This record gives sequence, structure tokens and C-alpha cells, in this order.
Amino acid sequence: MTRRLRGITWDHPRGYDPLAKGAPLFAALHPDIEVTWTRRSLRDFGVQPVEVLAEQFDLIVIDHPFCGRARTTGCLRDLRPLFPAEFFAMLERESVGPSTRSYDFGGVWALPTDAASQVASYRPDLLGALGFDAPPRRFDEVLALGAAARKAGKWLALPSCQSDSACLVASLSANLGTPIRPDTDHLLPPEVFEAVLDHLAALIALSHPDSPKWNPIATYDAMSTGDDIVYVPFGFGYTNYSRLGVKKPIRFTTIAGPAPDPAAGAILGGAGSAISATCADVEAAVAYLTFLHQPEHQRGAYVDNGGQPGLRAAWTDAEVDRKAGGFFSGTLETLDKAWLRPRFDGFIHAFEHMGLLVHRWLSGEGDRAGLIRSANDAYARARDTAPA
Repeated sequence: MTRRLRGITWDHPRGYDPLAKGAPLFAALHPDIEVTWTRRSLRDFGVQPVEVLAEQFDLIVIDHPFCGRARTTGCLRDLRPLFPAEFFAMLERESVGPSTRSYDFGGVWALPTDAASQVASYRPDLLGALGFDAPPRRFDEVLALGAAARKAGKWLALPSCQSDSACLVASLSANLGTPIRPDTDHLLPPEVFEAVLDHLAALIALSHPDSPKWNPIATYDAMSTGDDIVYVPFGFGYTNYSRLGVKKPIRFTTIAGPAPDPAAGAILGGAGSAISATCADVEAAVAYLTFLHQPEHQRGAYVDNGGQPGLRAAWTDAEVDRKAGGFFSGTLETLDKAWLRPRFDGFIHAFEHMGLLVHRWLSGEGDRAGLIRSANDAYARARDTAPA
């Protein structure tokens, strides 16, 4: 009798292909277990209630801020009792930055399948044409590159749709040394918020006018098909755009923030695999996740099928890095210095509210004072109502 597991991930080759194409490899080892995957949008990946998905699927690929909601609702299984201690010790050794512990919040709610943070990126051919032999390493160099690009009729780009606007604020505030914290009654002190908005205003003035409409995928699509976007200072990295064989490859590198350590503070992203509380065959799910998170698989078939692995063994493998056009070596410093978002139940709503306000402001709507006040008030309400 076939044992069946249904999983849901997010709709991009990086999120779907390594799981769907890797499932037959697992089936070869476990012929009695069939794993099938479906997709939801990147937007839903960031905001769709995990408890709704848990009613329909056995396996769910989640963003780590959903851990607080999982703990409150009980919709996901705590993985700690399901795997041996040695397995978790391996995952901790293999962590890319804080990826492994990002899913540990009053229980282990997912395993680090995919690692990412905001990073910087550039077109090396366009950079060279402007007379620059290397990407910026400091924020003033970002602005200088942006000015040179505009003089040549080209642009920076700053993905700043609603969710990414929130992430920009998070990365810049963390880089400046005052990150969003889970234990305060405000999102950011007003003077820090003002400094972050100053930096964003400087960047958006040099950025492609469609930037507020774009998430990173749309940005990189435009960057890799046209010739008018030279550099992106902050955006979640995607190896798919840097790999060998890409017609107009994008190169990825560390962020260049305004703080003394320019590479520090980028918001941690990535994705983790969870088991729903409704999963009827937990033994099969554990067997699959054990397979999925082996270093050999992560640096082998997972990468070859378009994935962006969650384990360090893949990120530090020279052949994997070569196939990805230097993506992993170019960005690992920023991943290792990444900032981990709060995970309390209610954070996502407050964070998205702030993102909408910043997105509108970058699009020319609203005022700073009202933005800061509304964002801080929403965060205070979320903290007041969060479960202990």
C-alpha cells in the first residue's frame, strides 16, 4: 500500500523544482512513500495563515516568522521529539548564519531547507562599462555608483513592494545597530526610523521608477533581460540568476550598508520544511525530511535541480559555488551576519502594515511622521496582544 504525503511550497523554480524533481530520488529509497508538491505565490508564502495550510497538507514550506503562530495554534508538529539529537546537532553545525535556530521558538517548527537573506547584486558588464572594477563595499560607494548610473542613463533598482519595503527598513535598522526587537513597545525609535527613511530616500531617487512595484524576482527578471539596471543594493538573493549558462548573469555580493560593518544586519529569509499537525503518517514525513536535509543531497541533487540549499556544506562547496557563478562565496558573509526577525504571534501583521506604509511613502504618498507613528502604534498593539 502506498503511503502518500502532500506538500506545499512557493511558486518559483528555486522553491518548487528541487522538491518536485527530488521526490523520485526519495521514492527510489522508499518505494512505499509518494511525495507530491504543489505551489502558492511568493506573497502567500509570506502572509497566508499557516494554520489554514496545515488543514490541507502534510508538509509545508514556511517562513520562520510563522513559528510564533504555529506555537499558538498547534497547527504544526514540534519536530524536536521526532528526530534524534545528533540530527539537530548536525543541522546546527551546518547552519548558514542563524538559519537553523530561526525555526526554534518554543519548539522546533521547521528544518532549514533553503537559506537566504537580503544581499546586493550587480551586472558585471554594466558595472565595468561605467568604469567600476568592483561592486560597492560602503554605502557612499553605492550612492556614487547610482549617480554614475543615472548620468549614463541607467539605474539602480530597489525592490520595494509591500513586503520588501518592510524588509528594507529591517535590514537598514539592523545594519545601523538598532534592529527591530521582540521585547519593546515600538517598532523602532523615531530617530532611527528617520535615519532609515533618509537612506531609503537617497536610494529610491537613484532607482528604476518601477522599483516600488517589484519584488526581488521581478527586479532580477528586469535586470537580466534588459540593460538599464546596474546594481541592486538590497534584495533577497536567488542563485537562479547567477548560474552558468544564464545569458545575462547577475552577480551577487554582500550588502554595503551605512554602518561601520557594511555587510551586517541584512534580514534573514530562507524557507523551512514543517510537518502539519494533521499529517497522518508522521513516520513517512520524518523519513522524507531526513533525506531532504542530508548534506550530500543538499549539495548534490538539490542544487542541481535549481535549489538554494539550507546547509553550509553546500554553501562552502567549491563546485557548487562554481555552478552558481560565485553566488555562495559572494554572499556568505552577509548570511552569517544576518538579522533574525521576531517570531511572536502577531509580528507578521504589524510588519506587513509597516511595509505598506513605507511602500506608499516610497511611491510618493503619505508623510514621515504619520508613517512612523502608525507603524509604531501597530507594533505596540501586536506586542500587547501576543501570547506570552
